[in-house]
Amino acid sequence: MNRTVMFPDPSLHPEWIQPHSPEWYAELNDIVGEYQYPWKSTFEEPTAEMIYEKEIMSHLTSDSRILDVGCGHGEFTRRWNHRVKEAVGIDNRENFIRQARQLNESESVHFMLVNVEDALLPFGDNTFDLVYTKKGPWLYEEASRILKPNGMMMGLYHGGTDGGLRSLFPGLFTPLSYDPYDLDDLVTRYQFQRTAGLTDFQVQLVEEVEYLTRTEDVLIKKCFGQRKEVREYVWSACLRGVEQVFADHATDKGLRVINFHYVVKARKS
Repeated sequence: MNRTVMFPDPSLHPEWIQPHSPEWYAELNDIVGEYQYPWKSTFEEPTAEMIYEKEIMSHLTSDSRILDVGCGHGEFTRRWNHRVKEAVGIDNRENFIRQARQLNESESVHFMLVNVEDALLPFGDNTFDLVYTKKGPWLYEEASRILKPNGMMMGLYHGGTDGGLRSLFPGLFTPLSYDPYDLDDLVTRYQFQRTAGLTDFQVQLVEEVEYLTRTEDVLIKKCFGQRKEVREYVWSACLRGVEQVFADHATDKGLRVINFHYVVKARKS
């Protein structure tokens, strides 16, 4: 039997941290030392990251020099080992870079501790053939400086999760404040077209289907990067209701949700 369960809004908790804020990344850095999702789930393929990797690969040669801005613990950066001349990963979280260096066994892949929020990155003009990131549009201006002529700038941006998730758990997940299918609105919000030196902007929407395996994975996904006080509050206030909804709506694969991602490409003129 389908039941409507109302949940408290965790973002109203005094210890709540705005996701993807500097404070939120600092919490991840202190707790786990890596940017990796802790909940259990499976995905339909191709995933957003698979599509992103394929797009990047289509612009590379064995002589390419590439830069990963906001590389985390370097898992994605290390994929370019033996594929390019040099891959550099930078991040402003010390624990992330420490782990990236510990796991790195390639002479062509390097990791640097850099404040990626700075207006100027520590690289010369016309250094890289391709720069990619999940960071915001402020980087695109700097990318146009460090890219070689005709070089590519690429981004992968998470546009939220839904596919029924937000209506199933009202309060725990609030409605999206924008239409994820409106690409013109995305271009306006990120101000892509205002970036000097970059042209031929292209935006691709990727609907990534994910199945959350267990009841607790709904809560882990919601509380990713949050402090212990928030996690304990959410578990205490929401677990029983989430168990009811999960039992009503999960399939054999788990609870189906949709992650909206955007692959953005531009070329240096």
